[in-house]
Amino acid sequence: MPKAQDVLYAVVGAGDFAAGKVRAARRSVDRDAARRYFEDFVVRGRKAWADVRGAAATKQAAAQTAAARSRVKAATTSVGKAVRANARATRAAAAKTGTSAKSARK
Repeated sequence: MPKAQDVLYAVVGAGDFAAGKVRAARRSVDRDAARRYFEDFVVRGRKAWADVRGAAATKQAAAQTAAARSRVKAATTSVGKAVRANARATRAAAAKTGTSAKSARK
């Protein structure tokens, strides 16, 4: 399994390769042919984008992200409630012993 950094380098290398091919082809291709290549690239790009968006792995990753976001939000709410309950309990305990909340914190 390649490392994430290697995948990034491969993408950059592929882009550099493609740019080199475009520079080389630009010298020998007329405007009409360049326009046809461009239009073909647009069609290919749209298809690739649609394939990625429609892929099961993409949908699964989006669902996992939504579930994780929901769990984080729930945990944040629970922690906030626990902190407030702890503060109330500390104040109540301090009131029962006759000390102030400020001196109880020391």
